[in-house]
Amino acid sequence: MKKTIRKLKGTLKSRPVLFLGAAALLHISVAAAILTVGRYQLMPAQFRANGLGEFASDCFPYQEEVADLVEVLKHSGPVSWATWPTQLHVRLYSLPVAAVSRWMGFSVLAIEPLNLVYYLAILTLVFKLGKEVFDYRAGLMAATIVALWPSLLLHTTQLLRDPLFLVAVLALFLAMTRGLKRNYPWHRGVLVGIAAALSIVLIRIVRLPMWDLTGAMVGLFGVFLLARLVRERRVLIGNVGLAAIMIAAFVITPHFQSAFRNQQHTKARRRVLPEQIQALPIGEQIGIRRAGFGLEAADPERSTPWGSVIDPEVRLERRADIIRYLPRAAVIGFFAPFPNMWLNSGTEVGTGGRILSGLETLVTYAIECFALAGLWRARRELAAWLLFTILAIGVIALGLVVNNIGALYRLRYSFWILIVVLGAGGVPYLFGRKSSSAVPQPE
Repeated sequence: MKKTIRKLKGTLKSRPVLFLGAAALLHISVAAAILTVGRYQLMPAQFRANGLGEFASDCFPYQEEVADLVEVLKHSGPVSWATWPTQLHVRLYSLPVAAVSRWMGFSVLAIEPLNLVYYLAILTLVFKLGKEVFDYRAGLMAATIVALWPSLLLHTTQLLRDPLFLVAVLALFLAMTRGLKRNYPWHRGVLVGIAAALSIVLIRIVRLPMWDLTGAMVGLFGVFLLARLVRERRVLIGNVGLAAIMIAAFVITPHFQSAFRNQQHTKARRRVLPEQIQALPIGEQIGIRRAGFGLEAADPERSTPWGSVIDPEVRLERRADIIRYLPRAAVIGFFAPFPNMWLNSGTEVGTGGRILSGLETLVTYAIECFALAGLWRARRELAAWLLFTILAIGVIALGLVVNNIGALYRLRYSFWILIVVLGAGGVPYLFGRKSSSAVPQPE
């Protein structure tokens, strides 16, 4: 009997490893398939010969910057490479390209080692989030859904900053969730707080326009942690230390913006400069950034201007305009792209891409229903309500600012993953296979 129990425990412990191994094979296979499609021009309108896709067109200028960094690394050394003005994700992508440059030129397979690390890190964090809020089964189900999500899988093979950003955001979500679920001694709280602070700094560097939303998330965590302390009528030194370090990181980080500029530099022309806009009031930021997305979508070089824009005529210039638009923003954030867009031809993804996004959106509607069930199942858990509040604020904020459907689709991934986590917890609840509610998991 003891041998059987040991064998069962060993099998359960090995499942995540086997899952990550299968996920790694899947990702490598997809990257190789994309490169084959591009190399043999099987879909010339969608993929270039090196595997870069038109659906991720902002990665094209990054390719040139990666090539420049490889040359800098080869001829000027690591110090010049580290201080060369470019974006952080481009700098990191230049490392695997430099490593294989003797044998092959730039392609999606050349950057696959780093993309694979990002992909597996995302799946690991999703699994841990689901396990933390619900149980092992929910974590594995959520990680599986994310692993097999077609558009996310495709985007993680490209030369984009999105995977790095997702890793940073999910790490922050996990730190906050554990801060509400576990009882940390002071030294453990400090360690988790340092990891969360690094995630906050990384978000600032990689995607500066998300900074105010990051502040809202940190503030919400502080409020929910205070509610836990009041409910339990005790003070948890480690958890309080975690919150204090996160708040301090958010307050202090902007003062080092001058040091971050070297990691945010881009050769691409920008109509909207994030650092300058960040100093403006929130209302003005929303209006300017929304107008910026509209200008990008209406670029005269595109064949079908405004083809991917929602409500192009809307201008959010005053606080009253923003308040009136909030219900519409919520609808856009949770339900776009709408069914009337599923069969149209996209400006960058074509008809096939729109059909794929339509099928994914249809499945997302079902996941959102399961997410409500998952929230009800964990209704006594502050961690579940924190994740729900964050995703609701996030998608509504994106609905206010981002009126380009392609950009919205990618920026929404971090909040969509939270919906998946809650949905994975709701599936067994709806189908009558209730498992124990979320309990603190051992490290």
